Amino acid sequence: MTKIHDAIFIADSHYNSSRTQLENLLQTIKNSDTKNIFLVGDIFDFLSNDISYFRQKNNKIINIINSLSKQKNIIYLEGNHDFNIKDIFPDCRVVTREQQPYMFVLNEKKVALSHGDIFTAILYNIYTKLIRHKYIGKILNKIDVCGFISKIVEQKLKTKKICKEIKDFDTFAKKRLKFYDKYKADIVVEAHYHQGKRYKNYINLPSFACSKTYFTQEDMY
Repeated sequence: MTKIHDAIFIADSHYNSSRTQLENLLQTIKNSDTKNIFLVGDIFDFLSNDISYFRQKNNKIINIINSLSKQKNIIYLEGNHDFNIKDIFPDCRVVTREQQPYMFVLNEKKVALSHGDIFTAILYNIYTKLIRHKYIGKILNKIDVCGFISKIVEQKLKTKKICKEIKDFDTFAKKRLKFYDKYKADIVVEAHYHQGKRYKNYINLPSFACSKTYFTQEDMY
């Protein structure tokens, strides 16, 4: 199991042309001493290697991440908005949904890290497999003439309200923790739900899109 001593955790930045703050953060990190960067899913509002429109639309941030990955150790956990991305980020350690949680040791604490859309209902699991299927992606890309479909998706994502508070967070956290019992982790960390809250040894990372904040190793304790 990988052991690390420093880390920055960025989650749910949902980068798009109207939400560009991620660029400044990545440039700041580039000049920092931190060696390990965790991108914990939904870094982009949408990105898949199968869809040409979004690869081109996100090219600037893709290039920044690829440049950063030559200097830092970047572990990129796929989310529900960014998947099939291994070929886009050749120097990042890409962790697919099926490979999550990603287990590592941070300052002697065993951590289970995932984007958060795992241990979900059967219908959602079927949906995630379908949208990740390479043939479906190729078909969608072929019929996406001049980005017609992608532009509709892009506009809907831009107007979607993603910053919502879970009222009974403690109860929610207890339920999520039970899914991780078999991993015997000291700390369970998820993103996806955009809460930026903690309950005992469960941490739900803040959404960078909502709060403009991220976590470091000091925030884990």
